[in-house]
Amino acid sequence: MSTKHIYLIKHGETEENLRGIHQGQTLGGRLSERGRNDIRAVGHSLAMTGITVDQLLVSPMSRCRESAVLLTAMLNPTDVHVDERLAAKNSGHLGGRPRELAAAEAARQGVPIHQLRSPGSESSEDVQARYVDLWTEVHAGPQRTTFLIGHGGGIACLLLWLTGHGFERYLQHVPGSAGVTWVEADDAAARIRLMNVPPADLPGLLALRTAR
Repeated sequence: MSTKHIYLIKHGETEENLRGIHQGQTLGGRLSERGRNDIRAVGHSLAMTGITVDQLLVSPMSRCRESAVLLTAMLNPTDVHVDERLAAKNSGHLGGRPRELAAAEAARQGVPIHQLRSPGSESSEDVQARYVDLWTEVHAGPQRTTFLIGHGGGIACLLLWLTGHGFERYLQHVPGSAGVTWVEADDAAARIRLMNVPPADLPGLLALRTAR
């Protein structure tokens, strides 16, 4: 297998993020001014490296599709399509509500928050399973360079799996607005070259990594 380059990019900040709302699948979300600027900065930094993007897979949520449009304008990926496995967490009745309610619900049920599954929803473990399923498919596929545009929670779940950590390290793996992770993968291993790098730090770190 040739070396694959897989980039995990969180959508830009949304207006709902600013209000502390857990969007999940309930709210599509609209990028804030900072969110749009962050995504443009990421696209510019990556375009400056001369990268060729074979495919860009994007969550169906509007905050990710809006981010993907901005990236596509600068990177011209060969193939762009929505993949449902990148969707935000289905949080059931907790979607669109303040974030602290999920922790309260988990405490009431007496379960770790990553195992919380309210009626009609999914747990963080469920989200991890579908992100890993997509990762495995992309890793085995023919495309050399793939961008996955998803959500902070899903990316964190995938990074926990890639690094061999449990959910007690979840918060340390959640990217910020437009955070970028770059993974090189082949038959032997998956090597994280950059992890959850904010847009402002991306140009310098890309220059260091690509110079090696």
